Amino acid sequence: MRTRNDSGIGMLILAILLVGMMLVPTVNAQEENSHSVTAEEAFKHANTRMIRFIATDTEKFGSWKGASIDPKPLELYDINGQKLYYQFSVYENNKTIGKIDVGANKTLGQPIQVIEFNPIPFNMTEVMEKSIETAKSNYPTGEIKSTKMVVYSYPKIGAMTVVKDKTTGDEHRIFVDAYTLDVVPDEPTTETKLGVCSIYEQKSKNEIDENLKKWQKSDELTKSIEHAATIKGININMPVTEEDIKKLSDDTTIVGRSTSYYLDTTLYGQENDHYCAPACGQMIADYYDVFHTQDYIYQKMGPGYTTGGNVINNNQLNYYKPSNGLNKPNSAYVTVFTFSQAVSEINNNRPFVSIRDSHSRVCSGYLSNYPEYLLAIDDPLPEDYGYSYMETFGSEDYRVYVRS
Repeated sequence: MRTRNDSGIGMLILAILLVGMMLVPTVNAQEENSHSVTAEEAFKHANTRMIRFIATDTEKFGSWKGASIDPKPLELYDINGQKLYYQFSVYENNKTIGKIDVGANKTLGQPIQVIEFNPIPFNMTEVMEKSIETAKSNYPTGEIKSTKMVVYSYPKIGAMTVVKDKTTGDEHRIFVDAYTLDVVPDEPTTETKLGVCSIYEQKSKNEIDENLKKWQKSDELTKSIEHAATIKGININMPVTEEDIKKLSDDTTIVGRSTSYYLDTTLYGQENDHYCAPACGQMIADYYDVFHTQDYIYQKMGPGYTTGGNVINNNQLNYYKPSNGLNKPNSAYVTVFTFSQAVSEINNNRPFVSIRDSHSRVCSGYLSNYPEYLLAIDDPLPEDYGYSYMETFGSEDYRVYVRS
C-alpha cells in the first residue's frame, strides 16, 4: 500500500501555484446563463450543509466538529469546458479532513454533489504540467489554448489541455489522470475501456427541469439555515466554530427530518486500472466474512470482458451468484431504481454495487435529510487506496444487488 500525505498546508500551496499557471479559458456562453452559481453562493451551501450534517449525523460527521471550510474553492470543469463543481476543503488544525463539491450550475440538481472523507491529495501542479508537456510533445507546432482541472469521467479527476493546430485550426484535448499521471484517451467511456465523458452532455431536458426544482428546494433550505444562524448571531459567510454548532444543534430548522444507516464495510483500493468491479467484490465478500483475491474475482466475473479491460457490468453476477463465488443466488443487475430501494437494501444489511458509466463502487449506507438524499460510497479508486464519500442520489446508472 502507498503512503498517504494529508498535509492541508501543502495543498493550499499547490492551489496557489495552480492559479498562477492556469491559462484563462474562453468563457462558455452557457456558463453565463441564469443557472450559473457563484463561488459565494456555493460557499453558503457548503457551510450550511456542514452545520446540518454535524448536527444530525454524528456517525459520519462527528469528527468534523470544530472544522472549518476554506471559502476559496478549487474549480473543477466538465470536459465540455463548462464549470462543473466548486470543491471546498474542510480543515481541522491545518489538516484536510474532507472536501465538499458544490455544483456550479443549478441544472445539476441539489447543490451538494459529493462530500469526501479523508481525501487523498494529488499534486495539481504536476498533473497540469504533465498535460501541457504531453500536448506540446504530441502537437509541437500547436498553440496551447487552456489547461483546466476537470472531472473527465465521474468521479475521476485530471487535467485537460486544449491545443489548437495552427495549420488546420483543429483543436485536440489531452487528458491526464490526477493520481496516476497516465494519459487518458480522448474517447467515450465504455463498459470495458477507459475514456472520457461529459456530465452536462448526458442530461436530458426532463432531467434538467427536475434538477432545477431540486436546486430551488435546497436553496430555500440554505436561506432558512442562514436566517436561523443570523438570529443566533452567527455569520454563515464565515467559517463556523464548534461553539456555533452547539448554538445551532437544537434548532429544528437545521436538524430537520434526518435518517441514516451505515454498514461496517472495509474499503479496498483496486489493484489496477480495470479492477474496480473485482475490488467491489472483495469489499462485499469481506463484509460477509469471505476472502477472495481481486484476481480470483476478476476471473469469475468473466468471460465477456476484453483481456486487460473492465468487467462488463452485468457479468459481475458471474461472481456473486454461483457457489464457487459469493454464493448469493438471488443477486440481480438493475437499470431502474429509487432511493427508497437503496434504503431497503442497506436496512436489510446488504451492501450493493453502484455503477456510474463503467466504474463500480460499493454503496454501504445512506443519509435521508429532506430535501436532500445521499448515498455512502466506498470507491476503489484511486488505485491501491480507495476513498469514501457521500454522493447525491441520482448519480448512478446501474446497480448490482447482492442477495442470498
